[in-house]
Amino acid sequence: MSCQIGKYFPITTDMEVAGSAVGIASLGITICQGLLSYYNDCKDYESDISGTRASIEDLCGTLVLLKENLDAGGLDDKRTAQVSSCLKSCNSGLQDLGTKLDELKKYSKPEGLRQRARAELQKAVYPFRKDTLDKLRGNVADVRERLKLALQVLELSVLQSDRWRKIVDWLSPADPWTNHRSARERHEPHTGDWLLQSSTYLDWKDGKSRHLWISGKAGCGKTVLSSTMIEDVKELCDTAENLGKFGLGAFYFTFSDKQKQSYEDLLRSLVEQLAWKQESYSRLQQAFDNPSRGRMGEGELEKVLLLSFQAYNRVFLALDALDESPEENDTRQTMLEQVERLVQHASNVKILATSREVRDVQESMEMLKAERINVADSKVDNDIRKYVVSELSKDRRLSRLSDKTTSLIEDTLSARADGMFRWAYCQIQELKKLKSTKPKYIEDVLQSLPTTLDGTYERILYAIGKRYQQEALTLLRWITYSKEPLTLRELAESSIIDPSGEGIVDTDNRGDIEDSVDILSGLILIYEEHDGHGTDNSHNVNDGANLSSNPLPRQFDDTAIESCTVKLNPKSKVRLAHFSVKEYLESKRILDGTAKDFHLDAAREHRFLAQSCVTYIIHYSNDTVKLLVRADRNAYPLLQLSANSWCYHSSLQSDGDMEHEIRMLNNTAFTHCWLLHEESMFADEELEVLEKSNLSASRPAPAIYFASYLGLRKVAELLLARGADVNAFEGFFGSALQAASWNGFMEIVELLLARGAEVNAQGGHHGTALQAAPLLGYIEVVERLLNAGADVNAHGGYYGNALQAASLCGSIEIVERLLTAGADVNAQGGYYGSALQAAAHRGSIGVVEKLLTAGADVNAQGGKCGNALQAAASQGSMEVVERLLDAGAYVNAQGGRYDNALRAAKLYERIEIVNLLLAAGAVPMEDDQLSVGSEE
Repeated sequence: MSCQIGKYFPITTDMEVAGSAVGIASLGITICQGLLSYYNDCKDYESDISGTRASIEDLCGTLVLLKENLDAGGLDDKRTAQVSSCLKSCNSGLQDLGTKLDELKKYSKPEGLRQRARAELQKAVYPFRKDTLDKLRGNVADVRERLKLALQVLELSVLQSDRWRKIVDWLSPADPWTNHRSARERHEPHTGDWLLQSSTYLDWKDGKSRHLWISGKAGCGKTVLSSTMIEDVKELCDTAENLGKFGLGAFYFTFSDKQKQSYEDLLRSLVEQLAWKQESYSRLQQAFDNPSRGRMGEGELEKVLLLSFQAYNRVFLALDALDESPEENDTRQTMLEQVERLVQHASNVKILATSREVRDVQESMEMLKAERINVADSKVDNDIRKYVVSELSKDRRLSRLSDKTTSLIEDTLSARADGMFRWAYCQIQELKKLKSTKPKYIEDVLQSLPTTLDGTYERILYAIGKRYQQEALTLLRWITYSKEPLTLRELAESSIIDPSGEGIVDTDNRGDIEDSVDILSGLILIYEEHDGHGTDNSHNVNDGANLSSNPLPRQFDDTAIESCTVKLNPKSKVRLAHFSVKEYLESKRILDGTAKDFHLDAAREHRFLAQSCVTYIIHYSNDTVKLLVRADRNAYPLLQLSANSWCYHSSLQSDGDMEHEIRMLNNTAFTHCWLLHEESMFADEELEVLEKSNLSASRPAPAIYFASYLGLRKVAELLLARGADVNAFEGFFGSALQAASWNGFMEIVELLLARGAEVNAQGGHHGTALQAAPLLGYIEVVERLLNAGADVNAHGGYYGNALQAASLCGSIEIVERLLTAGADVNAQGGYYGSALQAAAHRGSIGVVEKLLTAGADVNAQGGKCGNALQAAASQGSMEVVERLLDAGAYVNAQGGRYDNALRAAKLYERIEIVNLLLAAGAVPMEDDQLSVGSEE
C-alpha cells in the first residue's frame, strides 16, 4: 500500500468539488500529505508523533489505492458503487482532518540540527500535545474503519485479477485443494463428528489452546478427518463476525507429489492462499515487478507470509500428513524445524497437524506444546461402519444383497478393520470383484480376509500372476519414483521400455491405457487436474455411478474400469492409492511373503528409471521421421518427462552401470534431442547457447560439461578416466568447473580441481568459477576455489567480479570471506557497476553495512542503476536508503536507468522513500509529472 507526494497527482483541493468519490479520495490524499509533511521531521524523536505519522501514512496509502482503482476503471459497476459509497461516508471525517491541518499550520515545526531538542521543548505546544495526537489518531482510525469494506472489495478484485493470476503462475505453488476435494469425496456424512465435538478440538478452535496434533496409525483416515476439520474451521472463518479477521491456510503433504513435500513447497502454497491482502500483496507485487526477479527463495517467501499473518487477528494453518514429507536429505526434519521457527514469529498462528506416530513429528509437536488427539480404534470403528454401509448401498450389485448378508458384511468388516479405513476399503473392493454374489461366495471371502494391510497388499500383488508380473513391477517403479506424477498415457508408454543392454523401446507392443489400470487394480488412484491452482473440473467415477455435480478429482477404485461407462482420459494422472502401499513395497516385510518379487529399493529403481529415460531419448533421436519439434511429443508421450527426469534419477541411483548416460552425453545428436525437450533444468538463455553449440559439429558442449552442471559425479569420474578434457571450453558457463561451481556441487568441484581444472579460467556467463559460486550462496565452494588459488579480483563475466556477485546474493559470510581474501571493494564493472550497488539492489542491509565499513564509495557511478542510492530506491529498501544517505550519498545524483533515485522510487510507488528523499533535499525534475507506476 503506498501513496505518493502531492505534486504527482492531478488532485483537487477545492472542498466544493469533493462530492465525487474520486474527489473525496484526492482531498484525503492532500490532507494526509499535509499532515505527514508537518510531522515528518519529528517522526524519529517521539513515539507518539511516530505512531500518529504511521497511522496517517496507512490512511494515505489506502486512499491512493482506492483512487487508483477508480481512475483505472477496472472495477465493475457494483464494486465501483461499493467503493464510492465507502469514500463518500468518509467526507465528513476527512474535512475534520482538513480543519486539524489548518490549525497545525499556525504553529512552526522543528527544523535543522536542533530538531530533537526543539521537539522535546514543543511537547506542551498544541501540535505535539498528547491529547492533540490522540484525537488526530482517533479521527484517522474512524476514517480507516469506514474504508474497510472498500478494501475488502479491492481484495476480492485482486483475487480475480489477471495480475494476481500472473503472480500465482510466477510463484508456481502446489495446489492443496485437489487433495482436499479428494478427501471430501471419500468422506461419509457424520463420520468424524466425534472429533469435532471433542473438548480438545473445541478448545483449540476457540483459542484456549494454540496448537493441535491428530495422530494415528496408517490407514485410519487421518486425511479425511483433516479435511473435515478444515471444513469446520473454514465455516468459522466465513461467519459475518470473523470474515476478514480469521484466515485459513491448508497444506496436504503428499508422498507421491514432489511439489508437496518440503518447507519451501509449504511456503509457496500458503503465500498464494494468504498473501492477497494489501500489505503482503504489495510486497509480492514489488518482487514480481523487480526487473531482475528470479524465483522467490525461502527467506523472501517467509517475509511475505509473515506480513500476510499480520492482516488477520487469527490464522489457522492445517498441515496434513507431516510424516509424508520425506526423510531423505533431512527434508522432513528441516521442514519441522522451520515451521517451529515460523510460528514463533507469529503469535496469532494456530497449527492443526496430522501424522502417523513417528518420532521426529512427535518431538516437533512437543516443542510446540501442541495438544494431542490420538485416533483410537474405538472412536473410528463407528465411522468405519458408516463408511461400509454407504459403500454397499452405492454399489449396484452389493446393494441388492439380502439384509442378512448385508449385516454380515457390515459386522465383519467393522469388527476386523482395527481402526483402518484403508483395510475396509480394500476388502470391499474384493467383494466387488466377485463374479457371483451368492451368500456362500460372500461368506468365503469374509472368512479368508487378511488381518492386516500388509496381508491385503500381498494378496493383491500375488493375484497379478506371473504373466503380468514384470509389467506390473515396471509400472510400480514408475509410479512410485517418478519425478512428476505420470499421466495414464505416459504410464502405458513406460511399459514398452526395456533399458537392459543397449536398451529397447518396443513401439509395436503398445497397449491401451486401461491395461495398466487393470494390472494395478487396488493399488493406484487416478485423478484429473486441469491446472495447478485448484480449478479442476473433474468428477468421481465409482462402478458406473452417476457423475457428481461437484468439481472433484476423479478417483477409481479397483473395479471401476470393468463396469464404468466413462472412458478414461489419457491425461489423467496416476499415483499410488495410499502411503501405506509404498511403505509395504519398500519394507523388508514383503521379502518374507509371496509378493517378494515386487520389493522396491529406491536407489535400484532410480537406476532403472534413469536408464529407461535415456533409452527413450536415444530411441527418439534415432527415429528417422522425427521433426525435431515439440509436436514430436504426440508420437512420443514419455519424451518430455524423460528429458526432464533422467538426470534426477541418475543422481539418486546406486553406483553401477553409467554407460547409458555416457552414451547420450557423448553423442551430439542425442544431447540435442534431450535439450530440445528439456524444460526444467536450464534457463532459456542457457538452453539457447547449449542447443546452438550442440548443433555445431565443430564445437559441441562436451559431456564433462553436462555431467558437471548436473552434478553426476560418477559419470564425470568415468569421463575423465577415459580422457575427457577437464578444461574444455564451451556452453553457457564456459567450463565444467564454472558450471559445477554455480550449482554448488562440491564433490564435482573437488574432482575437477584434482584432475587439473584451471581455477582462473576466463569465459562463460560468469567469467570465472569464483564469480559463479557466490550467486546461490555456496560458501564451501567459494572457500575451496580460494584455497585452490582463485584470483579474488579477476574481472569479467556478467557481474564483473566475485564480490559483486556475492553482494547481489546477499551473503554476508561470502562477502566477508572475499574481503578477507583481498577483494577490491570499489572494483568497477559488471551489470551493477559496483558491489555496493548490487547489495543495495538486493536490499541487503547487512552486506551494505559490511561494504561501507570496508570503504566502499557510496557515490560510485555506473551500472544498471547509476549508483547505489538509485538501486535501493527502485527496490524499496527503506533501511538501505537511509543508511546510504547517512553515509553521504548524493540525493540528486544523475544517471542510470531511472535518471535519479527520486524517479526510481516514484516509478515503483515507494511512498516512504519518496518522502525520505524529498526530506533529504531531492529536487524533482521538470518532467516528473509521471503517472503512478508507469514504466519508462
